[in-house]
Amino acid sequence: MEQQGDPARDRYYPEHAPYASEQEKREDSPTANGKAVSAPGESGYEDVLSAGAAGLPDAAARLQGIPFESKGLTLPGGGAAGGAGSGAGHPKKEKAAQPVRRRSRIWRVLGFSFLGMFLLLLSGAGWAYWKGMQLYEQSNIAALGKEPQKPTVLYDRNGEVITELTNSRFEYIPLDQVAPIMLEAIVAVEDSRFYEHKGVDLQGIARATYKNLRAGAVVEGGSTITQQLAKMTLFSSEQTYSRKLNEAMASLKIENTYTKDQILEMYLNSIYYGNGAYGIQRAAQIYFGKPASELTLAEAALLAGMPKAPSNYSPVDNPDKALARRNLVLQLMASQGKITAEERDAAIAEPIKLIETPILKQVDKYPSYVNYVIQEAIVKHGLTEKDILSQGLAIYTNLDPKVQNALTDVYNNNALFPEDAGGLQSSAVVLDPASGAIRGIAAGRNFYEQKFRSFNYATQLKRQPGSSIKPVVVFAPALMAGFKPNDLVNDVETEFATGYKPLNYGKKEHGWITLEEALIQSYNIPAVALLNEVGIGKALDFGRRAGLPLLDEDRVLGTALGGLQQGVSPLQMAQAYTMFANGGKMAEAYAITKIVDRQGQVLKEAKPQAKQLLDPSIAYQMTQMLQKVITNGTGQMAQIGRPVAGKTGTTQLPNIAEFKDARGNQLDGSKDAWFVGYTPELVTAIWLGYPMTNKTHYLTTTGGKEPAKLFREVMTRALDGVPASDFVPPENFTPIGGQIRYVNGEYPVTPTPAKRVAVVSKPPAETPAPPDMTPQKAAVPEESKETNGKGQEPGAGKDDSRKDESRDDGKKEEKKDEGKKDDGKKDEKKEEKKDDGKSGGGNKDDEKNNDKKKEAGEGTSPVEASPNPAGLTASGGTSSAPSQEPTPSPSS
Repeated sequence: MEQQGDPARDRYYPEHAPYASEQEKREDSPTANGKAVSAPGESGYEDVLSAGAAGLPDAAARLQGIPFESKGLTLPGGGAAGGAGSGAGHPKKEKAAQPVRRRSRIWRVLGFSFLGMFLLLLSGAGWAYWKGMQLYEQSNIAALGKEPQKPTVLYDRNGEVITELTNSRFEYIPLDQVAPIMLEAIVAVEDSRFYEHKGVDLQGIARATYKNLRAGAVVEGGSTITQQLAKMTLFSSEQTYSRKLNEAMASLKIENTYTKDQILEMYLNSIYYGNGAYGIQRAAQIYFGKPASELTLAEAALLAGMPKAPSNYSPVDNPDKALARRNLVLQLMASQGKITAEERDAAIAEPIKLIETPILKQVDKYPSYVNYVIQEAIVKHGLTEKDILSQGLAIYTNLDPKVQNALTDVYNNNALFPEDAGGLQSSAVVLDPASGAIRGIAAGRNFYEQKFRSFNYATQLKRQPGSSIKPVVVFAPALMAGFKPNDLVNDVETEFATGYKPLNYGKKEHGWITLEEALIQSYNIPAVALLNEVGIGKALDFGRRAGLPLLDEDRVLGTALGGLQQGVSPLQMAQAYTMFANGGKMAEAYAITKIVDRQGQVLKEAKPQAKQLLDPSIAYQMTQMLQKVITNGTGQMAQIGRPVAGKTGTTQLPNIAEFKDARGNQLDGSKDAWFVGYTPELVTAIWLGYPMTNKTHYLTTTGGKEPAKLFREVMTRALDGVPASDFVPPENFTPIGGQIRYVNGEYPVTPTPAKRVAVVSKPPAETPAPPDMTPQKAAVPEESKETNGKGQEPGAGKDDSRKDESRDDGKKEEKKDEGKKDDGKKDEKKEEKKDDGKSGGGNKDDEKNNDKKKEAGEGTSPVEASPNPAGLTASGGTSSAPSQEPTPSPSS
């Protein structure tokens, strides 16, 4: 049967046609005579449509956007279905229509998007306008130019008012009483377009935004003087968009209500200039001792530069920054044509000349405590001085009027202080040991003459604490490491491995004494030897946890005597001692209990922390020893007729040429004197000294004299009427070391073996022994590496070590056979030698071997053989003679 052709299909796919005429072949040929040829009426799409769907599924599919390539077909002219063949294949005609439809669709989407955004912006603008007008009408600007209705009020622990801050700081003056140059200066630096805008400067905002974006940080603000006025007087200092909108609307209303001069007048009278001064008149008086009408160009420029950051640009606290800021203001004034270049240069050449800041009257009650409250609010709670003095806050504190009045009475009584060459200072802090609440502060002598936020000797002082630090960094860590109050230490002149050679007061030695006696009499050599044995690393760590600011440079044996690089404050010492009175818990010191804003919302609330640093039994043992410091030791002048414990501290004058007489002898004096003591109710730290110690200004007293007497006077008044209470031992407390009495050298009723603190040096060949003891050769101790450096208490020897090489920080194994009676059997002595891991008893061969090891750098450091009055082995083994406490020598 003859095959029938499909004309439409055959035109596109001639290879499927049963025949093809020459004309058709020519029509399907891509070129004719070298030119593109197309049959009359040929258009591809028209042919397909005229053919109908029947018989042309491929063409129909093509119109639906299905690529021909998927069918494996090739178009005439070599063009594939995706269409890049040579010649005029029909796919090119099809592709031409598709981008047009796509572009049309994109434009429709973009159009609708822009329309939506426009409508959204229009709606937002409408809402903002409506909201702005609402805020505009609601803006209450009646308070402008007036003092705050509510001052900041401070309350004591009983809820009674201590004092009020802010009101007396304002002295409102009219604009015609301000020097014209002051007006020019403040406008130049704060708002150069002040007389051109209507409260909100869009140009200034755009300029500030551009500069901030370029700098990648906020380097310029866009707030106008009017906006700053609204912020200072009408709103809080929070940084939110809603507050910014309120501020802007209020600024517009201010501009429509007041003249420019009225706005500038209110602004100048509301600015905070630092050091407690609000308003231009108070600032002129405080810094220059003159009214604002008499300010010079240089003075006006200085004050104009301060509002941006009053503390940072304070000429009192940061004179260099204040000078640079002043000169910047002068440059701006010259560039804006407000002054000439000659006037600018003359003012820049002037130094800053200030008068002494006058007394501020509102801190007339408890100024020491009030100044510290401001300091704590800034440091601990993140407020600014401006917030405290301008926000009408209520600040509740721990101040106890009875305690504070006791401090006031004592520190106003010059008869309680030693005669001096002028300028002698002292300070005190009183804490509640259970909570850490600061009950009273004496920031210095004559503190009613103190300036606003003047230096506080009780909280900001940094001085060496002398022996008052011994309980914290020596004896408490020693008891934690397993030592006992009745353990013995050899108090003889000792040079440690680092070359450090501490001396006792008066260069006296006392032989073998208990650790308790060493603390009671404040002997230096035993404290250093004990610190060396415990390990300086452990001691520093414990001191830091007790709140003392110990540095890496304090990693020296001199730290045992309070020879610190930086020093401590009375507040820090009182805080550290709370652990002894509080069952081993150190209570964090704090003055502020809560801060409430003018709406009654609690902004800040104290959450005091207490850290358990000591086992309650160890804390109680420390208290027992420190009680004996008062009854039998260096602190007897601190007795108050009730249970009390404490420690004295004295730092001698530096051993330098300045403190030597004409013959080259060291002056007999002190640099600092301390007493830190406590009852179950209160902890008090006292410091006495000169702000600057020199050859004519130094102490001739010690911590056991005037500081102890000051402690006695303060505590007697503060605890008047309070029933006496005793220190209560913890539950199931058993004294370590057995039932032994240690009162001025009485021997124990029951002989108890004691542990000797190893010494890393060569003590004198002979040490006097108690009458009933048989001297023996000293055993050779283990190598006792030392940790110490140049820091030392004045009068002590040189210490050059910096590395902690103490004896494994107390990891040395201790003998377990304490309490056993020594029957003198040789097999027990051999067992001791085995436990110690080395020979003892003065064996000469072993000593020679040890000498060789020492020369070779090995781990033993022999001590020259000498009688052992206590009959103890070097590592604390059983004594071969009954252990007795030697009679103590008197201390000067």
